Amino acid sequence: MKELNKIWIQALLFLAATVSLFFFLGFDDLISSGPHGLHLWRQTDSLSFATQYFNHQNSFFKPELYNLKNIDGKAACEFPITYYLTSLLYFVFGKNTLILKLLHLIIVGTGLFFVFRLSFHLLQDYFYASAITLFLFTSTVFNDYSFNYLPDAPALGFTFLGWYFCFRYLNNPHNNTLVTSLIFFVLAGLIKVTYLINPLSIFSLALLAILFPKKELLEQTQARKIVIGGVICLILVLIWNLYILYYNYLSNSTSFNTKPLPIWNLSRHQIAEVWDYISNYWHSTYFAHSSFHLLYVILLFQIIFIRKADRGLSMLISILALGSISYFILFYSQFKDHDYYFLAFIPLVVLLLINGLKTFQNFTSNRYFHFVIKLIFSVIIIAGINYSRIKLYDRHHRAEDNFSKISALIYHNKANIESLKIPKDSKFIVAPDLCPNGGLLFLDRMGWNIEKKAQITVDTINALRSLGADYLLLMSDDSISLPIDEISGKLIFNSNGIEIYELKKAAIKLQ
Repeated sequence: MKELNKIWIQALLFLAATVSLFFFLGFDDLISSGPHGLHLWRQTDSLSFATQYFNHQNSFFKPELYNLKNIDGKAACEFPITYYLTSLLYFVFGKNTLILKLLHLIIVGTGLFFVFRLSFHLLQDYFYASAITLFLFTSTVFNDYSFNYLPDAPALGFTFLGWYFCFRYLNNPHNNTLVTSLIFFVLAGLIKVTYLINPLSIFSLALLAILFPKKELLEQTQARKIVIGGVICLILVLIWNLYILYYNYLSNSTSFNTKPLPIWNLSRHQIAEVWDYISNYWHSTYFAHSSFHLLYVILLFQIIFIRKADRGLSMLISILALGSISYFILFYSQFKDHDYYFLAFIPLVVLLLINGLKTFQNFTSNRYFHFVIKLIFSVIIIAGINYSRIKLYDRHHRAEDNFSKISALIYHNKANIESLKIPKDSKFIVAPDLCPNGGLLFLDRMGWNIEKKAQITVDTINALRSLGADYLLLMSDDSISLPIDEISGKLIFNSNGIEIYELKKAAIKLQ
């Protein structure tokens, strides 16, 4: 067992376990697949940032999308660190959509390894530390977005790293891990501002320690350093968000939501509708049912035997729970259509599990008691991971929806479209396409999308042509309702469900 104390052995065992889970969960089938399935809209937004950095070699602070509804396609949202790194890797390995997914997976995987390290640091039990880490794989949402294009995964991974180094500092204020912790917390908050609830929790605990020194929550010097670091963290994230607002204002960009969507702005019917989606549609993807039952039991045990729980950790969890509830209330409407918003609760789940198992250890050291607990954990984890595997298969093999239909057609016709030798600076109209950057990303051309069939009119096309549109791409069945002779376009491609028209260059004056 002494050999397990070596970090390189732990890392090798962790790598072997995660690679095995990667194949068991079926992710090997997705290695060569580009953006597809659920939330294609957001997937193609993320890839657009990375690809446009590569295409135009813009500076880090000038992110772009494909869609020209913004001035020159410029738009900003999350801190684009992973997108920019991906664009640099494109120069080495070529333009491959796998790179961004792998980068996100590496960040999440590294964070998970430090969840294991944190759990062992606090519990001194290899089985419990492994169980807490493996427990997260019973979440379909966690599994799906760990190998995906959305920015929530790296934000979560950096949060895991932030908590590990934070606890190392809390347990030993003489080391320098506070700075490391804040760096990771800042990165997480820059990517997704909602993850600031994590450093804000330790910041709040430090404030309480200063205001009520007799409670002995933290050493006073330690608490002051955390408060100073927390203020710096908030300032850095605030500066980036002010830059986002300024950049989007200059670009006339409304591509991304940059403000809360709180529950009090909804009607009773809308509140009930969102809750119905959460409880009846998304609930089983957050965690397997048995995993939720285990969490409820562990939470209840901590409440009943609060005197056996770790006092400081319990206080920190209470603050983080209040922050998580606030986040839920402020972004309540987003939970209807966005299952990945649940990922922000996972750090709270990790700390709840750690504190729960710590409470078990303080309650009794009886080995038979802990054998039963470990057996229950094992059964629930194995069943939950298998459950998630089935849910993931269903997710990635579902029929194409309206969001992905035209993107899929373009993808399957990619080679034939490229054979047309259409200049890279040509601008396309893609219709109908619900995703602003969906079809345009697969074409690798800038332009505009028309969302609905009813909007595909001669006037709309002429208006976009006056803005510089060179080509019109339609699904074949939608071209029937359009008076082709009136759009002044020449059919240059008609195959496998799509048609492409080259639009005449003459400017058209609208009446």
